[in-house]
Amino acid sequence: MRAWGLALVGLWLVAPAAAQMPEAARYEGWTWAARPLPTPLAADTLRRPSDHWLGRDKALHAAGSFLLTLSAQYVLTAKGGADEADALPFAAGTALFLGVMKEVADARHPRHPHFCWRDLTADALGVLLAAGVIAL
Repeated sequence: MRAWGLALVGLWLVAPAAAQMPEAARYEGWTWAARPLPTPLAADTLRRPSDHWLGRDKALHAAGSFLLTLSAQYVLTAKGGADEADALPFAAGTALFLGVMKEVADARHPRHPHFCWRDLTADALGVLLAAGVIAL
């Protein structure tokens, strides 16, 4: 558990620096809006790209949650000395919590706010797959 606490302290120290990055250095998830528009419409009037169930974004959400769950499980059991049965709910909960926080951040995006339940479903699928791997 001590390693987990050190990781949280590290995140706490790094997060303010990331929040103060200049706007040009931040990752812009909606790169299509940065292209020149063929018409004089503002970028805010465009519709969002379609959100498919079987798209690259959903695969990245599932893979990210899968890897987060496995990583947290490894850190808790191998480095933190926790029992596997006790570590799995905490590892899965951490990955799901981070997925929800990512969607909350997306919903607060100043230009294109979008909270996506499909992304959370993909996150849950990744966590379930990791739990299956851990249980084997």
